[in-house]
Amino acid sequence: MHLRYTPVPDWPRLAWLARCRRGDPTVEVFHGPDVETTPDWFCEAVWDGEFRRAGFDETDVVFGSGARRHGASVTFVSSGSTVDRLHSHETAGTAWVANSLVCLLVAVGADVDPTYATYYEDFKSISDGLARYTRSVATTAGPVRLTYFHNLVWDGSALRERPKPGPERDFGDFAAYRGFLEASLAALAQNMSAPDRAFPFQMLGTISSGYDSPAVAVLAQPYGLEEAIAFQPSSSGAPDGGGAIARALGVQLRHLDRDAWRAADAPAGPEVPFLAADAKGEDVYFRGAEAYLARRVLVTGYHGDQMWSKRPRAKNADVVRGDQSGLSLSEYRLWAGFLHLPVPFLGVRQIGDVSALSRSPAMASWDVPGAYSRPICRRIVETAGVARGAFGVRKQTASVLFFERDDVLSPGSLADYGEWLRTHAAEWHDRGLAAPSPAAHGTAVRLRAALARLASPRLRNALGLARGARLFPHLFPWAVERAKPRYRAGLYEAIAERHHRAPEQRARA
Repeated sequence: MHLRYTPVPDWPRLAWLARCRRGDPTVEVFHGPDVETTPDWFCEAVWDGEFRRAGFDETDVVFGSGARRHGASVTFVSSGSTVDRLHSHETAGTAWVANSLVCLLVAVGADVDPTYATYYEDFKSISDGLARYTRSVATTAGPVRLTYFHNLVWDGSALRERPKPGPERDFGDFAAYRGFLEASLAALAQNMSAPDRAFPFQMLGTISSGYDSPAVAVLAQPYGLEEAIAFQPSSSGAPDGGGAIARALGVQLRHLDRDAWRAADAPAGPEVPFLAADAKGEDVYFRGAEAYLARRVLVTGYHGDQMWSKRPRAKNADVVRGDQSGLSLSEYRLWAGFLHLPVPFLGVRQIGDVSALSRSPAMASWDVPGAYSRPICRRIVETAGVARGAFGVRKQTASVLFFERDDVLSPGSLADYGEWLRTHAAEWHDRGLAAPSPAAHGTAVRLRAALARLASPRLRNALGLARGARLFPHLFPWAVERAKPRYRAGLYEAIAERHHRAPEQRARA
């Protein structure tokens, strides 16, 4: 098996697409400008091994994606987390694999259904674990398979899923677990800055006043974390800066406006890559950090609410989450050019051992009264010199929940979405359905608006009173359609160039 590359300069920095043909020993790879390529492997990834040895298919401590050739097969590697995934499509002897759903849809000429109202629920199902998630997205070209956490192997005729290695690690006490986290971060830091990389990375953290991101910052600081970002205010409107933690660690903290993505001079369609990833888009506030993200490894605390909880939803190796937060970064990070390293996913399949450690008598001194207590995080952060009252007092989030909002999208995007709905109205009518509309009038609407003013955002959503609750279900197909031009022209030109060059290459051979 051979890998043959075609760079696509106008693509997102870290996007890639592979075409595998039955009986053809060559796998064609189209890629953005920051994807690392060699004759035997390619990646946009960081892992806990020597970069030049390329063992990213031999570990579960890997973040990003790529592929590696082994004799007559190619292994496509997904992130060792569920905030990223692989996308694949097989038909008529050809298999396509990509790290971008939008890119794959463009490649196979597929559309999604504008009238389908439960894309959000389908993507959200990954929070129920690897055994229970919705494994494909229906398209006009047939199903597109979603592969989280595990890898895919092309053997020359078909794709099959291969589980990641599952080493059993000693998490019997705090020192052993922390030692594993530190050793993993040390190895990841060496890998991301390896001199053999064409495009080395530096760490960038996030710091809030909660539990998870401060613990991550403490763990990562000795291995190169010098800078972090904080979004103000939190989704509740309260300050959430984490300044005391940053000062204690000597980390430079940049305070960013959580709502900068909605600014009048913001780029058009700021929500598009986030919604096109998971139909929820709650991490859209990261758009305001774009100037700091290129060629960074973003170390975050996503999944800390379960991994570092005393009582997680499930104590098995299925990677059951509390929500899908972080997943909406999976398309945007390709555009902005960063890798996502959610530290709580390190050793994630041993969550039972870690939660037992959280409840152990040895951790009692760091188990504070009340429901909001994460002893592992508190021990990590307090032993770094941060005062007990400076973090972990109340849970704060920066998430943007479009379905709870009356303004729904940024003004330009809302206008464009309205036009998109009007353009596709016939598809609802053909199914005997009423097409949704951003505009609404009449006495009933005025009554709903009056009731909405008296209710909390969450209650408005539950009662269907928020404007976003009406418009939210179809944001995903709109976003996919608006994201496609980011790939379309570059891909068609690259394929045309490849077809033009192939006969000449065969003649020279």
